[in-house]
Amino acid sequence: MTEIPRGRTGVLRAEISFGDVEEVACAIELTDESVFVISDLLPTVGTGVDLKLSFPHAIEAVAIRASVAQVRIGSGPGTPTGFVASFDGASEEQREKIRHVVQRLVASTTTGTPKRDLRVLLVEDNRLVSDMFEYALQKYFVSRGNRVLLEHAGDVPTAWIKLRADHFDLVIVDYFLPDEDGASLIERLRGDPRLAATSVVAISIGGSDVRRASLSAGADLFLHKPIVLRDLFHTLEFLTHEEAHDAGAA
Repeated sequence: MTEIPRGRTGVLRAEISFGDVEEVACAIELTDESVFVISDLLPTVGTGVDLKLSFPHAIEAVAIRASVAQVRIGSGPGTPTGFVASFDGASEEQREKIRHVVQRLVASTTTGTPKRDLRVLLVEDNRLVSDMFEYALQKYFVSRGNRVLLEHAGDVPTAWIKLRADHFDLVIVDYFLPDEDGASLIERLRGDPRLAATSVVAISIGGSDVRRASLSAGADLFLHKPIVLRDLFHTLEFLTHEEAHDAGAA
């Protein structure tokens, strides 16, 4: 079994379908045998689920049949609620595609591969949160031979000015912002032909209504605060590798 090193799992978009339920969530702890799906939807153990795992412009969607092997109830920050989906019932072709994704993610943690700078815009009105994010980001990448260039905007108008002026590989958007909410910024971004393909991660302390609003506006992922930063940072590390975009998704 190929596993990503502990604490270096990355975050993937997970489209879930079982019965009449369809949901967009996120997934971590990917191996070629299973994945942990972070979701308030908790199908019973043994339930068959269809998953599509992806990350915008880096990992093309992989569809795989899975079954719920375990349900976890979060007990605090860093221990999210969700379920472990096992790939035991998947076809060999599906499992091979998953193995390929795992191998690419593992390769991104090694040195010696071509890397590029990554430009990230954080739209967050709480300066303490943004400062803590920047500190943790720089600490994570300081010894990894690549750079993530972070810019900050505290409101939608400032974010829009920055988006129109510069290119960003990823935009991280809080929902609760002064004057306008994060969903309005995401919707405007998706409506601009020059910006429509930008990768967007929405974040918030809000519940299911906020998550649905952010995803409906066009966010690729929605992460609940407090964010497990090591998973998000590993995804950023993967995106700094040139081959992530060379073999990327639509």
